[in-house]
Amino acid sequence: MKTHKLAFVDLETTGLDPFRHEIIEIGIVIAMQKTDESGRRHIVNMSEHNIQLKPTHIETADPKSLEVIHFTERDWSAAVSQSEGLTQVLHILDGAVFIAQNVGFDWAFLQKAGNDYGINFDAHVHYHKLDLASMAFGKLYHEPKLIKYSLREMTDYFGVINANAHAALSDARATSEVCKKLLEL
Repeated sequence: MKTHKLAFVDLETTGLDPFRHEIIEIGIVIAMQKTDESGRRHIVNMSEHNIQLKPTHIETADPKSLEVIHFTERDWSAAVSQSEGLTQVLHILDGAVFIAQNVGFDWAFLQKAGNDYGINFDAHVHYHKLDLASMAFGKLYHEPKLIKYSLREMTDYFGVINANAHAALSDARATSEVCKKLLEL
């Protein structure tokens, strides 16, 4: 795993049910483990990707979910079709270890969307999936300030700035930075 690229991923969706709701934004930070002059290993961000997807069934969206991600206030003019966006994501994630704040949620949505559009993410993404909340729980179990191990709690705890929370790329960046802090403990 130390030689594989790492993909810090965050999805924004039209709701919480992958069988009813859709992905509308995918943020990805690609990173690699590098060794510095002293022989210490660090995670170094290599590239960032933000892909907005046009919803095909906006009528099934949960209004609360759209409110949380500020859907009506954001510019969606760069959004591409679900098929085109998911194909882009497949190429970006090829061979990468998938890391997310809530890996079960994000991976379920990505798998379901991939299945709907004939894209097999399982065949291309590394079989290891890392869940940031689980990593934090394991390292910080006795920390009374952390209750839910949400991205917001962890960014506050580690002093990581997430200036645009609930925008996929901003949350993917925050996930990457929190992961680096966890690995330093």
